[in-house]
Amino acid sequence: MSVKILTICCNWSPWACLNQAQMAGFVLPENLKVIRVMCIGRINQALILKAFEFGADGVLLLECHDEDCRYGPGPAVGHGNVQRVRKLLDLLGIDQHRLVEKSFGAHEKTELAQAIEDFADTIERLGPITQKERKADHYGGCET
Repeated sequence: MSVKILTICCNWSPWACLNQAQMAGFVLPENLKVIRVMCIGRINQALILKAFEFGADGVLLLECHDEDCRYGPGPAVGHGNVQRVRKLLDLLGIDQHRLVEKSFGAHEKTELAQAIEDFADTIERLGPITQKERKADHYGGCET
């Protein structure tokens, strides 16, 4: 069974990197879907958890460097959300390596491509989230 990976990508520097990487020949893994958002700071904790609930085995957030954010505190808000969601994942018994955030400048296409490949490899190695883990996620950690 193939794993499912969701990548949430900021519209600015990371999106530019991703486009440049693809123009240079980088091919996204087939099991990876990309959602483009205006700012990672707009992605709240519930949306990240919903990604897991609806079938993602890994979630990768690609954001601008803190000093490059067009919306000010966007990456800082993203950092806080990721830290809180990681604590919840731990309580639910889901490996925290399944949620990763990475920052990129507009010129870092090689680094971005490598980060995507590394994350995809990690999620492939971890395998799909089990039905038991998804059930715990859906019911707030409680077994029924």
